[in-house]
Amino acid sequence: MATMTFQDLKFRKKNGKVAVEFLNNYEFELEPEALEAIGDYRAEGNGIEFKGVDEAAARRKFNPILDYGLSRLTNSVTKKKTLYIHRYSGIPLIGTTSFGIIDRNTNMIEVRPLTGCNMNCIFCSVDEGLASKKTADAVIEEKYLAEEVAKLVKHKGCECHIIINSQGEPTLYKPLPQLISDLKAIAAVKTTTLITNGTLLTEKFIDELEAAGLTMLNISLNAIDSRIAKIMEGHGGYDLEHAKKMAAYAAKTRIKVTLAPVIVGGYNDAEMEKIVLFAKGIGAAVGMQNYLFYKRGRNPKDAEQMPWEKFYAELEELEKKHGTKLIFAAADYEIIKTKPLPKPFRKGRTVKAEVIAEGRYPNEYIAAAEGRIITLPDCEKILSSGEKIKIKIVSDKHNIFYGKTIG
Repeated sequence: MATMTFQDLKFRKKNGKVAVEFLNNYEFELEPEALEAIGDYRAEGNGIEFKGVDEAAARRKFNPILDYGLSRLTNSVTKKKTLYIHRYSGIPLIGTTSFGIIDRNTNMIEVRPLTGCNMNCIFCSVDEGLASKKTADAVIEEKYLAEEVAKLVKHKGCECHIIINSQGEPTLYKPLPQLISDLKAIAAVKTTTLITNGTLLTEKFIDELEAAGLTMLNISLNAIDSRIAKIMEGHGGYDLEHAKKMAAYAAKTRIKVTLAPVIVGGYNDAEMEKIVLFAKGIGAAVGMQNYLFYKRGRNPKDAEQMPWEKFYAELEELEKKHGTKLIFAAADYEIIKTKPLPKPFRKGRTVKAEVIAEGRYPNEYIAAAEGRIITLPDCEKILSSGEKIKIKIVSDKHNIFYGKTIG
């Protein structure tokens, strides 16, 4: 009998098929006929058994079935098809703002292990969440991501600060504590920061993050008034009291907690002082952000973008009134310029690339060339994964590449 056990897979029967849960929040299905072709099987919990087959033969036959299942992955939270990116996938982790690694030529490196969000904020700058117009998600193998970050840190040759800042909610990422631990283990990494909406935090989870070496926790607490908080969250299921309780608990640990609200004129601008007072009460810092209109963001029709002069004037007034620092500069976070990461190609160049998959928006694809991802928005023709194409690079800022197909 062959028995295979998996740390990140859970098997169960569903509608006559074998449903497989992957990394807690993803799912795919296996056809019973394909499994029966290997032998009599039993799939439950973290394992699958095949009777009358030796383990080597079972693995050899099962692995292609598993790979096919992973290629049809679905995000259980957003219900979107999901691209699983691992070290053998041939998919680079630099080149897009959606996932992977973002380097803006400083010692602050953004790490995005997944996409997708359990909330539906009405002001979301990247249109994530349950009502997103995006059609696909992505999730990255933890070890692959940590190893690629280590390569970038080595290139920079200085102390670095890591910010886990997903286009979505990073606490949905099951191996998050392990990722933080592996990032903190990189010799030149000085701090690790997690940006979260706080809804999935628990005291146990916070303890795990602390033990893993998390330095700072930024919680997007946008209001103290429950009614306003729920309106801003979008789908009405936001538990403000839970988020406040978790912020207060985390502030008692070795993790530095910062409340990071987005101030949207006409919605929560009257909540600014309340947030400052709550933060002072639990021993947290406050890093307020001004709402900005983004072309592809979720922009409420009645939202007002506060003029920067007014925004900073209000922060200065609150600073004086409550003795709390609210205006920060790059130097406050020890952010410095570093040598740029080389660009394998520049704007205007034509490159040969391989199509990886459909992109996150309709009529969008992602391709790979020379260790970089290239996003192809508003593509006029249908492309197939594995197809070799010519692309003209139309944008290359910070090693984030956009292109247009040629021919």
